[in-house]
Order: sequence, then structure tokens, then C-alpha cells
Amino acid sequence: MKSIFVTNQGSKCNTMWKRKVVHLMLVVSMSLTPLAHVSAEHGSLNDPSNPQETEAFMDNFMEKPEVQSVLKGAVVTVVHNNQVVLNKGYGYSNVERNTPVDANSTLFRVASISKTFTATAIMQLVEEGKVDLNRDISAYTDDLNITNNTKTPLTLKHLMTHTSGFDYTDPVTSVSEPNDSYSLEQFVKDNKPAIVRSPGEVFRYDNYAYTLQGYIVQKLSGIPFETYVQQHIFDPIGMSNSSFSLTSEMLAKLATPYDAQGKELPQYPNVPSSSPEGGLITTGRDMAHFMLAQLNQGSYQGSQILKPYSVQAMQSLDVSIHPDIPGTGYGFESSYSQHNHGHQVVSKAGDLTGFHSNMWLLPDQHTGLFIVFNSDGPDLREALFRAFMEHYYPNTKSDYVDYNVPEATLRSYEGLYRDIRLPAWLYEISATENKLQVTDAYGIHILTPVKDMLFRDENGTLAGFKKDISGHIAYFYYNKPDSWSEKLPEAQNYQDVPTDHPYASYIYRLAQIGLYSQDHALFEPEKPVNRGEFVAQIVGITGITLSTQAPKLQDTATSPYAAYIQTALELGIVQGDPHGLFRPNQSITRQEAALMIWRTASLLLGVPSQQANLMGSHDAWATEGIQFVVALGLYGPEVKVSSSGAVDYKAKQPMLKQESSVLMYKMLGTLLH
Repeated sequence: MKSIFVTNQGSKCNTMWKRKVVHLMLVVSMSLTPLAHVSAEHGSLNDPSNPQETEAFMDNFMEKPEVQSVLKGAVVTVVHNNQVVLNKGYGYSNVERNTPVDANSTLFRVASISKTFTATAIMQLVEEGKVDLNRDISAYTDDLNITNNTKTPLTLKHLMTHTSGFDYTDPVTSVSEPNDSYSLEQFVKDNKPAIVRSPGEVFRYDNYAYTLQGYIVQKLSGIPFETYVQQHIFDPIGMSNSSFSLTSEMLAKLATPYDAQGKELPQYPNVPSSSPEGGLITTGRDMAHFMLAQLNQGSYQGSQILKPYSVQAMQSLDVSIHPDIPGTGYGFESSYSQHNHGHQVVSKAGDLTGFHSNMWLLPDQHTGLFIVFNSDGPDLREALFRAFMEHYYPNTKSDYVDYNVPEATLRSYEGLYRDIRLPAWLYEISATENKLQVTDAYGIHILTPVKDMLFRDENGTLAGFKKDISGHIAYFYYNKPDSWSEKLPEAQNYQDVPTDHPYASYIYRLAQIGLYSQDHALFEPEKPVNRGEFVAQIVGITGITLSTQAPKLQDTATSPYAAYIQTALELGIVQGDPHGLFRPNQSITRQEAALMIWRTASLLLGVPSQQANLMGSHDAWATEGIQFVVALGLYGPEVKVSSSGAVDYKAKQPMLKQESSVLMYKMLGTLLH
């Protein structure tokens, strides 16, 4: 996955930013909803060695109505035993022009699959003795001077395994048109994060870490990153249609992206221009060559791009929360591991606006599978991998047996867990009858213990926990693949919010996730919320990287919420008045708050408008926001519903802190479903 945060440079820029924020927040976890189980045919084989049979299998899968209904265009590639068994295009690279996908020449963005190539480049430098994976990266970055607030040095190994400890892993940047240029060196310097967690302690998907690796490749090789990859990876293994640079020639061959409603989307640039973390543009044919090299100890048709020990290191997914859960390697990870059927599978997924991809390698079976498609919407990837594994590599591993856990141990897992990459994603875990109940954005799950600190849900998906150095449960990993979640301490009690207060549960949950300060004894639940504070809460919940641009609204420069307001302005969540003012210290009305919530849902997440039966007075400009909030029930006991079902939202009254707590907390639960 890759994400871009774009500053306010006009409507095209704003649209681009909003689209990328969606991918930061949702694409890995839920914006691509899983496709229902799709089996290609009955029976199973030992391997995909027969080209005719493999093509028939894949055609059967791709022609299913549930696949056809969501597919615009795709390439599927299968390799086995040093042979390309299948490399076939399906559908259209451009629907309007009826341009069919050509697996040999149609270009696709493969997004974060790029990271395996960047890792390959780093391993080549390791082989040459130019870098040491365990050495502090300051030895290779000269004057970059990344702030490290821990006592642990940051190494290349940490960068490669998404365990850098950076405060922000999805950088802020500015782009608009496909031919815009933003150099790798400048990007790395402009978006420098700080190290706030001990490197190696926790997994959090890290785009900046891979951009930084590309910068290191560029510095140590003395040539641009994209040139290095061309000369040392693409050329040796015959990837003649691949590039990390979006030239005008490549743009003409690039498949058109489509959104979830089938609408054509504009093309966009790589950011930075070479984009080591997500900028690779390639074909099915070229990806076949790379998979074959990975499956043949780094060699393709006599050209050796890696030594066998480097390949083994890349494919060892040993940075994990639990030994039984495949973790991350160097550029690789594990996608949909519940369908591995006991086989070693290493993979890499990629997500960008209108483009989604996945590569799976089964090293012991000398088999590789690759898919890329040019449309958002229901996700074909899990369904394809599941059908492929059921057909060619059925289950070889016996199921786990239930594992008894003492009640006291089981209760040690209880609590609220917050995703480290996306703070809005929460898990509530409670113990029940030798099991754990987990509530998240997908619903309620029951986890059964199968080993120490290892659980399995009703669908076979594994969940793991990790302790801190003091022996307390600290981290949880389950169904959101791009980050671990941290266990949050219980919130301290406010003197003016007793546990039986009608808003207590909302207030304390938000205090627990850090939205409310715990530095004061009083919460003042009936105090009005000012406009700046409310905006800070919205932006804070999303976990979006704050804008670094100077405040555009005249009266926000000295506000403690200036960066939050500027971020919301660039996203379109807020606007200034005709005089260029925002009035951050003025109490926010309930209708103003509702409109901001609606804009957040609509602009960032594409949530459709709602209808509600309203009564009472409100301004016309706020109608859509109020209808949205009321229809979804994002309010507390202050709102009463009449016998006819009409709701008076008290739109023109000030929004009190206790009322805001309900709105914010319910927004989390509703918008993430």
C-alpha cells in the first residue's frame, strides 16, 4: 500500500489528496471489500504445471458473474518450475475505447510490490559490502539527521521490516499533474519523521522507510534510484517494459484506473518521481521474470541478480507477533495467510487509487502467482488466492486443537487496543468462557486459544499477542494486516464525570485513545466546544499526517489548533468566511459540527448522503450534515425522538463537550463499518 497527502494547490490537488487519504485510512483494511468465496472448479491438482489446464482454471474463475461484475481489466500470471505457465490479460485497459488488456505490453501500477524491488537493491548493496543491515543508517544518510527519541539505533533491517518506530510512516507531499516532478532527495528531506518508538519493537507499515531505502541506494551507488534498478534488476532479467519513472511514453500504455462505481479516474504522478515505495509500473510478462528469479535463488536465464542467501533472507517472514503467524521479511509479507494450507507462502500486496495487485510465491513448490487489476471496489485477490490454493495446494496441515488458558491469563488480554497506523481503528477485547470476544469495525468475533498468546477465529484467521519487557500484554495483531495494535491504559477518572454519568462511557473511551487530555482533574462535560478544538478532534481521530503549510485563514496562526485547521481546510472539511476568518475560539454549534462530520465522511471516505425525518429549526446550508448525523444516530441522550419518528437535533445550540464525545465515538464505530 502507498499513500500520498496533498497540499492545497487547487481543486485537482485537493481531489488527489482526498483520494490518497482514503487509501491511507481504509484500502488495506476495508475499502476493498472481500469478494464472496469463488471456486473455479471442483477437484484439485498437485501443481499448475499444465498450461492448458491452468488457463482453463483461471478462465473459469475470471468468468464467474461475481468476478465479471466488478472487473474492468486484469492480468494474471502463473509461473512454475522455471516456466511461465500463464500470462494472460482479461477485460479492458480502457473500457470506453474497448482496449483489451495485453499481458505483455499493457502497463499497470503495482504500488507496494515496488518494495520488493527496493529491498532487492538493498540486498545487492549488502552483497557488495556497501551496507550493513545492522548498522545505524546515519552512516549512509550523511546530513539527513533523523531525530531519534529512543536509545536504540535505527538500522536498515528495521526499515526493511516496517519496524522503524517513526511517528509518521505515510508522508505529506504535494502533487497535481502526471508530469509533475518531485525529486527523491528533496522528498526524503521534506518529509523527515522522528523516531518515537524503539526501532524493532513494533510493526507498522512504513512507506517512508522504503522511500528512504531508495534514497540510500541512490547515494551509495552514485546514480538515480530508477537508473540503478534499471541497470541492476530490470535489464539483467529482461524486464524491458518496467520503470519507476512515469514517462509520457509509459503514460500512453498505462491502463486507465476506475473507481468503485466504474467511473474513469485521472492519471496521477509518482510521488516522489521515482517512488521506491510504490512507483513501479510494469507488465505481467516482466513480473513473471521477477518471480522466476525469486524462485530460482536469484537467477533468471543465467542472470544472477541476488545470491541464494539474500533470497532466503528476503523470504524469511520472521518479524512477527507470534511464530505461527507469518510476518514480514525484506520487502515481503504475508497476504491472506489463512489460505496458505500449511505451505510456506511469501507475498506482497499493492494498493493505489484504481490499481490493486498481489504477488504470491511458494518457494518449496517453485510456484508464483501474480494479479493486478485497474479498478477499485470488491477485492478479487483473496478469492483468487483461496481458489488457487484449494485447487493446486489443498490443506496439508492438521487443524489446531483447543488450548486451555487459565481465566486470570485470559483476562490479562482484556482491554481497548488502538491500531498504531490508523488510530481510528479500535479493538475492544473481553474474556468469555475460555475465549475472547473481539469487537472491531468488521463486527464481533470469537477467538479460541490454540497456543500461548495465539488465538483463532471462526474463519480460521489467527490472532496473536505480544508482551512488553515487563511481561504485560502490550500488542495485538489480527485482521488488519498493515499494523499491530497497542493496548491502551485505562483512562483516569474525571472528578466531574462519575461512572454513572450518561456520557461517561464515551468520554472515557475517547480519553483512553488520547483525544482528551488527562492532565486535568475536571472534564467540564457541559462546557461548549470551540471550533478549533472540534476540528482538532476530527483530524486527530483520523490519524492523518498534519499539514506543514502556513495557515491560510488569518485568525488561526496563533491558535494551538492551527495545523489541524489548516489540514482540515486543505481537505475541504472546513472553510473560511468571506473575510478569510475561521474564528477558532468561538463555540461551535451543533449544526456546524454535523456539517464537518458529513464533509469528513463524504470527502475522505465516499460515504453517501442520508435522509432523516427532521423537525426544529436549522439553517439550509447545514441540512445535509444534520440529516447524515441524525440518520446514523450519531447523538446522545440530549436528542429526543418524537412519536412520529421526527428528530429535533437542536441544531443551533452550542455543541457541549459531552455531546461531542458521543458524536466522535459513534463516528468511529459507524464510519469504519
